[in-house]
Amino acid sequence: MGFLGLFGGGTMSDRRIDKSAKLAANPFAQPDVRMREMQRLLADGSPAALRGLLKRFTANASGHIADEDEKKWLENALVDVGDDALEPLRVFIKSEERLTYALHAYERIAGVDESVRFYLEVMHAYGPDDHRSSEAKLQLVHALAEHLDDARVLEGLVPFVLDHADEVRTAVLELIDTAAERGLVKETLVVALAEPFGTLVCDATVGPRVQRRAAELLEKRGWPTGGTAEELATLINDVFFLDKKRFVRRRAKK
Repeated sequence: MGFLGLFGGGTMSDRRIDKSAKLAANPFAQPDVRMREMQRLLADGSPAALRGLLKRFTANASGHIADEDEKKWLENALVDVGDDALEPLRVFIKSEERLTYALHAYERIAGVDESVRFYLEVMHAYGPDDHRSSEAKLQLVHALAEHLDDARVLEGLVPFVLDHADEVRTAVLELIDTAAERGLVKETLVVALAEPFGTLVCDATVGPRVQRRAAELLEKRGWPTGGTAEELATLINDVFFLDKKRFVRRRAKK
């Protein structure tokens, strides 16, 4: 890139990097100011400068179109940097919530196989009980949904059927339904899903939207549930019921 030689390489002090990173991520700064500081950090090219540069992804500038253009520009610039951007991207993805552009950049550099491995690693580092990482997990699920033909994706997301956040639960349910539509759900996975699905449809503390969606999916796919509860939660019992073999059935219309 032509501007990489404008400011030298790896010569910025920590203080200068911090100042440039704050300006680059300032949603109220002029676009040309943000761009100048992004270019400065990119030209320095040190790990610290790249980590500072990635902070741009955490801020939403006032102009929506300009904001997206800048983030897409940064994504492309990181891809041009190549492998040297991977470690700063890994640190960012493990610690931040607004991940979309960083995930795109990481996958374009590292490839699908490594990206699926790393995204699942991050998901499991958070775990389904971590309520503070819900937005990050949701974006990781969306990224993983692009690679359903990789068996690691469905297997790795089974625990997140019972995630703390309804948004994550719903995203995983939709991903599983899409995979089933494409014939990608193996019998071993159906068995692994029986217990968490049983919790979703029988536990009265589960949100009604998630409960109903899980019941719809089980009824449509003809998959059994696990657990010991004899009935579905009352919130969905008016539409569905659990038969003696623990299959969810839809009640006949009166």
